[in-house]
Parts: sequence; structure tokens; C-alpha cells
Amino acid sequence: MKVNLAVLAIFLVLNACSPSKKLQYNGSPVVNAKSVKTEYRIGNDWYKGQWRIAPEVKHDTLKVTCYQSKETFEFKTDIDSISFEIAANNIKDFYVKLNENTYAHTIIEGVAFQSNQLEFGNSQDLEISIKYQTESSDYLTALKKKYPLDFINDNMSDTEKVLAVLHWTHSRWKHNGNNTPSKGDAITILNEAKEGQQFPCFAYAIVLKDQLNALGYKARTIYLKTQDAENRKRSPGHVATEVYLEDLQKWVFIDGQYNVMPTLNGIPLNAVEFQHAISNNYDQFEIENISDEIITKKSYVNFVYDYLFYLDTSLDNRYEKDTRFKIDNKRSIMLVPKGAKNLTHIDFWNMDVNYCIYTNSLKDFYAKPV
Repeated sequence: MKVNLAVLAIFLVLNACSPSKKLQYNGSPVVNAKSVKTEYRIGNDWYKGQWRIAPEVKHDTLKVTCYQSKETFEFKTDIDSISFEIAANNIKDFYVKLNENTYAHTIIEGVAFQSNQLEFGNSQDLEISIKYQTESSDYLTALKKKYPLDFINDNMSDTEKVLAVLHWTHSRWKHNGNNTPSKGDAITILNEAKEGQQFPCFAYAIVLKDQLNALGYKARTIYLKTQDAENRKRSPGHVATEVYLEDLQKWVFIDGQYNVMPTLNGIPLNAVEFQHAISNNYDQFEIENISDEIITKKSYVNFVYDYLFYLDTSLDNRYEKDTRFKIDNKRSIMLVPKGAKNLTHIDFWNMDVNYCIYTNSLKDFYAKPV
């Protein structure tokens, strides 16, 4: 039988260069690289600058949290790539061939998402009424004049209005966790942001709260803390906002830093409902905003989930009061899951949490504002 040598040569070249036919080293695929810099993708989320090729590590392992049964994974070097599906309790490996002579063994390990099933009480344990603004305020009037929200109109639903204020607040500055405004009020923060300063999460929460209160809503700053907040080695807290929507008769969680409002079946969620949805309805809940900027569910959950354990807020959310409402000389209320100990100290900030009354009751923490 005659063989066309030219056709055979082309076939061999194409077959050798096919991306599905990776070279093998120790029985595993090989990815080529000239630089130690890489990026990788989990689902639709790209992670840049978080992983470098390290030949000195014998079996360099990247753990991928699997919120679903399988996650798509892609690994890119400066000149090559590899992609596959990874499942929980599953391992894929490959070698990165660096500069033609060094092989770095890379392992991708699928890790099952570990949900934290929290329980709370439903009876009202404390005879309290958290205070919210009910009368005119010179400060809120000044805020409305200095920073009017002219895009809000009466044809918008409460949810649409909150999403609009959320987006406006998020767009005032870029997050900077190492800078603090000179004063903790929206006017000061917005003035200093106009001058080019950038601030942490709590500044977004304050501006969002104050602007929503100026529109007539009942809004509050909510402080989130991790289960291991007492001795966590990195920051154990995050700050967001909650607002009560009369048309839904419920509290709603919003995060100004990330520009997100979590919803389930189209209904906005409070912080406890959000934690429950992540733990039990990951495929069903959504992250809402009105921005062109893409905030993916996975990226936000990766950040926020650990913080949704201890929640606290002020007992008095009014403005211009010389005497603040307190209970037993405590200025805040902390919601603690059943079975968890009360959080009384945080090593990271060398801070005693001596300003809170504690409750396990959702009816205490999420009482309808009056």
C-alpha cells in the first residue's frame, strides 16, 4: 500500500500540536511556562496574581471549594493552559515545565463546601425596642441638600430605590482598607471621597445607611464577625447595611463595598436569611445590583460567608440625640447562634466586646422598626 508521505507528515505535526494531546511527565499532563506568574479560573471567576509556579514545593496543591457537584477549572501560564472539571474529594494533577528544564508538580484538589448550619430562637427574649429616626433631622436635611439623590422617583419600588442608592454609594470611591475618614458620618466621608480619599467597608455602610435614612427608610449599620473572631489571626469582621422595606415588611441586607443585594426567589434577604441561603440553597439565590460591573456569586460568597456568624447593630440609630438609648449601659445588641458562646473579646483588635447585650432571638434582632 502506498503512503502519501506529505499527508502523513502534516497529520503527525497537527496531532503533536493538538491541545488535547498534552505531553506527559511522570504520567501527568505538561503545561509549558516561561514565567512563574499564572492565573486560574473557577467557573466564571478569574484569579490573577494569587498563584505562582513553585518548583521548590514538592507537590504544590491548590484547593478549590466546590459549591456544586463539579466546578470547571482552567490554569493559564504566560504561554500555555490546561482545563478540566474538578469535583469535591477529587484530585487532578499536572506538571508545569518552566524554561524547558524545570518541572513543578501542581495538584488541584476539589474540596466540598462546608456549610455552617446556624440555629436561632423565634420567641422575643428581650423587652426592647431598637430606636430609629422618626422625626425631622437637621443632619439628614443637610445630607440631602449636599448630596441629593435626584435619580430616585416615586415610580420606583422600594427594592429599586435601594438598589439605586446602593450603586450610587458603591461608585463614590474605591475600597481602601488602610485609610479612615476623619469623622464617621456620610457628609464627612463623601466630602473626603470627593477629594480623592478612599475608605474601608464601614464607610460604605455609613453612607448607605445615612442616605437611606434621609429618604425616609429605617436603616442601620450591621457588623459581621466570624465564628473564630475571638482569636482569628486575620481580620475577623466586615461591615454592611440593613434596611427595612415596608412593601415587603422585612429587613434586607446590602453591601456597599461590593454593591450586592442577595435575593432568593426574587425576595431580598436579611443577613441571617442570606447565610441560610448560601448553606442550603446555593443554586437558587442570586446576587443583585444595577451595575455593569460583574459581581459573581462565588466571589462574594468566598469573601463574606465566614463573617455571617455573629451580627451586631446599635440599639439607637437616631441622629442628634444627646442621650443615647442603652440597656444595662450597653449600646449595641448582638445576635448569637444557639450553642455558640457570647463573643466578649477580639484578639486581632485587642478589644473587649463589652458594649453588647446578647440574644439568640431573631424577633429581638429583626423586630419591625417603630
